[in-house]
Order: sequence, then structure tokens, then C-alpha cells
Amino acid sequence: MFEAAQIQRKLSGPHELRYGGLQFASEVFAARFLSGDFTTYLQTGSRILVAHGDIAGKGVAAGMWFTNLAGLLQSYGRPDSDPAKIASEINRHLCYLRPVAPFVTAFLAQIDCHSGELTYCNAGHFPPILLRADGRTELIERGGPLLGAIEGAEYESGELILEPGDTLVTYSDGVLECRNTSEEEFGLDRMLVALRHAESPSAQATLMMLLATLQDFANGSPLCDDVSLTVIQRDAKCTDIRHPAG
Repeated sequence: MFEAAQIQRKLSGPHELRYGGLQFASEVFAARFLSGDFTTYLQTGSRILVAHGDIAGKGVAAGMWFTNLAGLLQSYGRPDSDPAKIASEINRHLCYLRPVAPFVTAFLAQIDCHSGELTYCNAGHFPPILLRADGRTELIERGGPLLGAIEGAEYESGELILEPGDTLVTYSDGVLECRNTSEEEFGLDRMLVALRHAESPSAQATLMMLLATLQDFANGSPLCDDVSLTVIQRDAKCTDIRHPAG
């Protein structure tokens, strides 16, 4: 089980990544040894494809399907590909494998690290939160149904620009459904408040503050589901392009 977890970690994206004025940070915590949540990055030049999602189920069953999904993202997920097309191809593959294959929710985003232009497709995932530098928030919803559920489903891509100082946060249902000792759920409203308070020049610092808020809320209650977060942040001031690290 330990070796399987290590393989899953190697197939996932790095915890920290930086290119030009964009910072990426992510963490995944498994409720049962292996996680059904995932975050991966694929890069070509100044373009990065981010995939954050949730495979239905928990533990070994969901973890085993992660390797299959990682292969599909490698096959279809070139950073110059349209996210809606990637979602359509993965949906076709999973539907072909029904009823064995699980349902998958995924947020796919292609980002130009020079301009901050972002093209995305939300395939049944909880809507990521876009926090603008001036404090406004938006939920990113355009896309289509969860993957593997509807054969021939149509997906569409949305577009936005990450302006200097903007932050985009994707999260799994395990975050919103995290419970405290009173059986209250963390929920979207607390997530929005936590994000505004966690705002930092560093994507990694923002991520750590969000996780700390979630941990304080749970107050020792065990995880009921996998928990994952990805933070994408554009520097408030433009910086010289640097190669990724992490």
C-alpha cells in the first residue's frame, strides 16, 4: 500500500510550481491510504495544463483508477489542446469501459503563463473560486457533466484572464463536506471567507492558510472523504520568466 501511494504521488503534479508571474500549489490528503482526488500539471513552453479532479469512491478502488486517468491525461491533455476536447475524449473512453469505470469530476485549465489567459472546462466538478485582486469573487462553472456518465456528452470551454494579484482555487467535495465535532459542514460560505482571509503573495502560503482553517474547523474530526486543494496565483507585479521548480 505504501508503494502504491508513492507511485500515485509521483504521477501527480509537484506541490509547488512557478513559471513567469504564475504560481501553482497543491495538496492531496487521502481518507483511506490512496486518494481518488488528483492534481496534475503538463507543460509545453509557457503553457501549462492543470487538471484537478475527483474519482468516485475512496481508498484502493479509486486509487487504482488514478493510474488509468493519468495515462488518459498524458494521451489527450497536451497543453495546447482545448480543455473541452480533452474532457470529451476522456468521457468517451470512460463510457466505453462502463460499467467498470468510475465516474470522474474534473476541472481542466490551460494557462498561458505570459499573458494570464486561461481556457477551462469544468466537467461536473465543484466550481472553482476566482478571487480578483479587488476582492470580488466568481464561481467558474462552464463545461459539462461529470466524466463517464453520459455517452456523447457535449462540453464547452470558458475563458478568463488571471490579472495581476488574482487567485484561482479549485477544491474537492471533501473540503466543503468536512465536518466538525458538531457535525456541521465546512461549506462554500466558510470557504469564501477563508480564502479572503488567506490571501497572500505566495500561492503556497495561501494554500497552507486554507488548510489550517479547515483543520481548525474539523477540530480533530477524522476525514470522511479525500481532501484536495489547488491554488493558482498571478503575482501582483510582473516578474521575469523563470523555469518551473518543485
